[in-house]
Amino acid sequence: MKKIFFFLVLFSGISFAQANSNALGLFLHNDANNWGVDFKHLDGDKNAWNIYLSDLRFGDVSAVGLGFGYHFLYNVIKADASAGRFPLYWGPNIGFGYWSGGSGKPGSFSGLDVGVNLAGGVSWFLPTSFKMDFSIELLSPSLGHWHESRKQPEGDWETNSNPAFGLKGTLGFRILFHAYLF
Repeated sequence: MKKIFFFLVLFSGISFAQANSNALGLFLHNDANNWGVDFKHLDGDKNAWNIYLSDLRFGDVSAVGLGFGYHFLYNVIKADASAGRFPLYWGPNIGFGYWSGGSGKPGSFSGLDVGVNLAGGVSWFLPTSFKMDFSIELLSPSLGHWHESRKQPEGDWETNSNPAFGLKGTLGFRILFHAYLF
């Protein structure tokens, strides 16, 4: 069994030589989905990607949000090593959101959002032996957005699709914390 595992690791392209380049984190957001969890992967000192999970609600009204971000890192802020590192970053994000409620009765509703925007911010990699970072991030209004909602007032479902391009929504703000565990 060990040989099969090592063979799969060798040919999967996963590098375990980069110690602690994968992090789990929490974030707070100023939008309707106020909090979430994410996975962050540092690809060296130049790039990072995130997977965000937010707006988790279950029950009569259920919702989930899923986002993907790819960021370019720039170490332009020079500081003493004892203060940590402060890379600036920017990059594209794409997000998906789904919600539903009413359990198929009259008054039921569901919807799907897909949005593309840009994110930019600064991270503070703490000068500790356990690798952690805090980030402050601005999110642009959506550059492309597709919204579909379905309602069942009395009988048949009514569907409203609304694709939009250009700036839609407001400027977003996110505070993130990551702990690099593996």
